[in-house]
Formats: sequence, structure tokens, C-alpha cells
Amino acid sequence: MNERTWDGAYGGHPSKSSIKAHESQSTIPDPNNEKDKDAIRYWIQFADFYKMLPHITYFDSIGDLVDKLNKMTRAELLQISAKMKEYNAIALQELLGKWQTILKMIAKTSVNAPH
Repeated sequence: MNERTWDGAYGGHPSKSSIKAHESQSTIPDPNNEKDKDAIRYWIQFADFYKMLPHITYFDSIGDLVDKLNKMTRAELLQISAKMKEYNAIALQELLGKWQTILKMIAKTSVNAPH
């Protein structure tokens, strides 16, 4: 999971962020600590690409994939695709809403925000 942090993507393995966290965040594990499994586990829960997503057909090997595909009809594959598309549209709206809330909170508490 080298791509999890900026330094990790470029071959480094930091044990802390180069910028100190705000005092209000002192109880939250450092997101750039690649040596602490609890910190990694804490931050991975927020990464949607590590989640088990609904409607995806998982497989254990190429042979397993071929077996599963051979057992599915075209209608079943189209139904899976439609369900994935529907889920993604809902997830996108939820994610945009979360980011909007986060950015509004940051803007309210920013020292440079107009009052």
C-alpha cells in the first residue's frame, strides 16, 4: 500500500507527517505513519477503494473468474452492471455531500474567512 501516503508513493516510509497536527486532532492517528498498523487501519477505513463494494463479483483466480462468467447469463451481467451504476450514483451524491459539509466547516473556522 505504498500509494497510501505522499512519501510512500515516492519510496519513503515515514513514521509521522512532516507537518504537525492541529492540537484538536491529537487523539487521531497520524495519517502518514506507515510504521504503525493501528494508524494504517484507522485511515484505511475511510478509503473507498479498500471497501467491499456491493454487486461486484469477486474471484480468487483466473480460473474462478472464468467459471463464474461461464455460469452467468447476459441478463445477469447487465443486471449487475445496472445495480453497480445505481450504487455509484448514490455513493457519489453522498460523497459530494460529505465534502461540502467538510469544506463549509473549514471555511467557517478558517482564520482568513470573511466574518
